[in-house]
Amino acid sequence: MENKNQNLHSIYSKFLDNRSSAKEISELLQEMGHISDGELEQMVAEFMDEREPHPVPGEEESLDRILRSIRNLRLSEPSNYKISFKIYRRWIAAAVVLLVPALVFFMFSQRAKNAGHIEIAAGSVDITPGRDRATLKLANGTEVYLDTLHAGQDKIKQYGASISKQGNGELVYMKLGDSETDVVGYNTISTPRGGRYKVLLPDSTQVWLNASSSITYPTSFAHADARLIKLEGEAYFAVKKVSDGKGKLQPFIVSTDRQKVTVLGTHFNVNAYADESSVRTTLLEGKVQVNNDAILRPGQQAISFNKTLEVRDVDTTAFVDWKNNEFNLKTSDFRTAMRKIARWYDVEIIYDQSAPSTVKLGGWISRDKNISSVLKLIQKTGGVHFKLEGRRVTVTK
Repeated sequence: MENKNQNLHSIYSKFLDNRSSAKEISELLQEMGHISDGELEQMVAEFMDEREPHPVPGEEESLDRILRSIRNLRLSEPSNYKISFKIYRRWIAAAVVLLVPALVFFMFSQRAKNAGHIEIAAGSVDITPGRDRATLKLANGTEVYLDTLHAGQDKIKQYGASISKQGNGELVYMKLGDSETDVVGYNTISTPRGGRYKVLLPDSTQVWLNASSSITYPTSFAHADARLIKLEGEAYFAVKKVSDGKGKLQPFIVSTDRQKVTVLGTHFNVNAYADESSVRTTLLEGKVQVNNDAILRPGQQAISFNKTLEVRDVDTTAFVDWKNNEFNLKTSDFRTAMRKIARWYDVEIIYDQSAPSTVKLGGWISRDKNISSVLKLIQKTGGVHFKLEGRRVTVTK
């Protein structure tokens, strides 16, 4: 009996792939007329699992409905036709052969169609992407919500500097007149989850802040031996070369909890999120020194794991995707990619027990898309499913 089923399975597989001969089709017709309902259902289910293991909503109901139709055909009497029972059984077998491939094709097309469908709970809506949002904390403790500042109009003055927002949303520090002051205060600009911001520092260095990040810096670098910046989260720096009063280049130093990056004039990215296992400095132009140990060349990355430092050659575009307003999923592991998504869309990620720890990802997608578009790209891998409920994303297999 087992050999018989295996033979039927083999012939049916060839039939679905359009590889069967006329003799094999004839044999299939005969065998289809004799197998039981349970055997038929099992065979179709096995083919479905082999060719597409991920179910879609309503699939079981559709399968049951068509199998029930086949079952009814078998039970009906051919009373209105003067044909032999043997011919009738062949007619039924032919109907089965026609119906089942049609069912398989229908299920395949539905699975392909629904592979990227994101389930959104009743009462919930799709989540829009982050935007330019940040808070500026002045030296006196005053907090200014930068998205409420009017571009070119509202100006903040402190310690010989004027702070204003430009038409493109950039925060700019300008020296007031020709005055130099020895009094220096420290400002902190921070972005929330779902925010980003660009700032032009007092030395004309440009800084792009990613979501859930902050930098603390002095209101003036004029009388300092070095330009010291403290970073939490992630930022991209385009550092301007500056000389001190003696004609010596003034170092620019970015400090995180596990790295100290010293530069003169260069472009680099620092990822120092507290919920990541490492701190990464990626160099695009110029030269930087990390922790007084490693000197990076363009195209290299310094990675700090606890107390160890490792230098790698990398594709830099994969680590500044956020600055270019994109998600690069090609080089991200699954859980890291989900943390990026959580920060940008300000959502909580909940992993069901069935959720995979790894999923092979690929592709790029704009960060201007709603969250459903990004999740859909990942879900099309077939290894994971998402449900959006409020600001919570549940991950299942």
